[in-house]
Amino acid sequence: MARTLTLLGGAYLARGDVPGALDAFTQGRDTAVDVGDGVTEARALNGLGLVAREQGQYGEAMEHYLNSLHVAQAHGDDAGEARALGNIGQVQADLGDYQLALQTFREMRLLAERAGHVPLQASCAVDIVFALHELGRYEEVLETAAAFLPFIQTQGLTRHELVLQLNVMASLTATGRAARAALLGDHVRGLAEQAATREQLTHFHLTQGHALLESGQLDGAEALLEQALVAARSDHSATQERLILGHLSELYARRNEWERAFRLSREARVLDSRRRVQDLDRKARVLSVQLHTEMQAREAQAEQARTAELSRMSEELTAAQRHLAAQAEQAHQDPLTGLPGRAQFQAELDRRLAEAGDAPLGVLFIDLDHFKAVNDALGHTVGDRLLQQVARRLRAAVPGSGMVARTGGDEFFVTLRGLAAEEAERLSKAILTSLAAPFDVDGHTLHVTASIGVAVAPQDGRDVTALQKHTDIAMYRAKQSGRNRVRTYEAGMDSESAQRLILDRDLRAALTTGELLVHYQPVVEAVSGQPQGFEALVRWAHPQQGLVSPGKFIPVAEDTGLIVPIGTWVLGEACRQAAAWQGRGQALTMSVNVSARQFEQPDFVAIVRDALAESGLDPRLLILELTERVVLRNPEAAAVLLHDLRALGIRIALDDFGTGYSSLGLLKTLPIDVLKIDRSFVQGDSAEVMVGAIVSLAHAFGLKVIAEGVETSEQLAMVQALHCDGVQGYLFARPAPAHELMPVRPGWPVSPEQ
Repeated sequence: MARTLTLLGGAYLARGDVPGALDAFTQGRDTAVDVGDGVTEARALNGLGLVAREQGQYGEAMEHYLNSLHVAQAHGDDAGEARALGNIGQVQADLGDYQLALQTFREMRLLAERAGHVPLQASCAVDIVFALHELGRYEEVLETAAAFLPFIQTQGLTRHELVLQLNVMASLTATGRAARAALLGDHVRGLAEQAATREQLTHFHLTQGHALLESGQLDGAEALLEQALVAARSDHSATQERLILGHLSELYARRNEWERAFRLSREARVLDSRRRVQDLDRKARVLSVQLHTEMQAREAQAEQARTAELSRMSEELTAAQRHLAAQAEQAHQDPLTGLPGRAQFQAELDRRLAEAGDAPLGVLFIDLDHFKAVNDALGHTVGDRLLQQVARRLRAAVPGSGMVARTGGDEFFVTLRGLAAEEAERLSKAILTSLAAPFDVDGHTLHVTASIGVAVAPQDGRDVTALQKHTDIAMYRAKQSGRNRVRTYEAGMDSESAQRLILDRDLRAALTTGELLVHYQPVVEAVSGQPQGFEALVRWAHPQQGLVSPGKFIPVAEDTGLIVPIGTWVLGEACRQAAAWQGRGQALTMSVNVSARQFEQPDFVAIVRDALAESGLDPRLLILELTERVVLRNPEAAAVLLHDLRALGIRIALDDFGTGYSSLGLLKTLPIDVLKIDRSFVQGDSAEVMVGAIVSLAHAFGLKVIAEGVETSEQLAMVQALHCDGVQGYLFARPAPAHELMPVRPGWPVSPEQ
């Protein structure tokens, strides 16, 4: 039934019955899922993509095609993979990404040949020739078509031969061999009359008419082009109509019928303008789907591991539900969540310690990350209801003999007998997994993470006070490690906390003692390797500890607010260095990172203005880099501030692009000049597809693109082929102090080791 429904959807689509096709493909997909038929599921998903594309919903079409590709890959279905890649390539071609489409069609060809699927092999041959023609590689079109034609003719695939020959005719015309193209058209006419669809017949009349026009046969050309124009308008084919109008305009110009020529030329320009607007919107939708799919793929393996862990704990979770149901009736509960409060938890922990003796007893301190932001943004009512849902998930995640308590605010404790350190960490990770799923609170979708500190009696303490203190220290270390983590108490962590206080104190002193440094990493032009500028990066030369890693002191600076004066100092130093290079005739841009706290300072625009004035730097050479997360904290306020900054003459770069889910809206609404592709996309498994899609969209919005994290010659060749404007990474140079940079050619200071 699944296969029949899928074939029926194809028949409906061929007849132009889009609603019927949608219904049949949907039923076919659902039935295939029910019976576990991945091959048919992949075909049905392809069909749904064809329906979406027919309706102009390119983002939805790409989503169906990518899902089809993943299903086919999971079932080892080479033909299904080839079919999905062919459709993905068609979308890329529709959006004008012909280089990317050509690469996709070539991947399709390899899979089709491996599967021995003749129609798919013929289709990808036609698609490759089409992409080559659109790229203007006309001689390759003729060579490739000559190689494929015998195979297609032997198989009797008339429609494929027709489309192939039409591309040959167009390439001949484009290379000044219009008379030869017109002669070939006499042969192609027979193929068109035999097997062409309405669209293909219009394409033939258009192609043959253009060949006749270029060979000087104006009357014959006019008849064919007028016939093609009527058909294109009847079929609402704006692409074909635009091309036909252009050819007719040229024809009438050759006859000196200037009024008609101008009118048709103007109509063609209007259609072209509409097409460009539609393409921008379609590209935005398609890239949004691609980015989201890439993120999902990266999280898939981790999700599988979490699922396996939850499965192993299912019996304990069932017992926990029974236990917590009885516990809810106990006295002295927290009135908000129904959990035991601080006093009851401490009394119960003291009793369990006495009963346990030397047997292990685990204690977990759970603190929600960034909970204050929920209260500040959505109010305490939403915050309270979120805490209630968190409490329910904690109850479900802790085994039946365990105890969960809320001791205040967004802090929770768990204790469980017989829980050694390894089991306590495993339970903690299961709790993080249970909190990972989104919360739906009063119509708000909220994402919650937590930091968990673990201590185990008796080795980490034999009384309530010691255990709570040590879980607090371990939890703090989890926060320091980036949040959404588990840390188990270890001897020496007390001194580590003291060391952090010392680090905070020393960092404050470093601002005035000259220990902070600025290193500079080159940003080069992708193709020539010539410099575009530098990115300024702060470093700390500690008098006792040596060079302190930014990963160690930047989080401290952000937590304490020191990042604001540090950022102001770095901005001033970077502007002075760029101005010094400018004074030596080396007009290189200087990129400076801006933290969220800096950006939100009321006088930030004045700080930037002062740095420019004091240094004498040309504002056009300064680029401020912000991450998506910084501007997404308050997009409306960010837009106003960015406009004020650009009024100074500087430029704005969006850093780590692609790591968030609202990137496309930023490109449309915020005044951005430069887009920096995150290194995870440059170095990832799907790098070529993702970087190519991002570059294409960014260029459509008029943005420059810089690829970060380029570390190998292969990565450089890829970003060059995909037309990135700039490149940054260890392949060229690591960050270095200004005094170690030297001008080896005009305008090009680099590290001596380079």
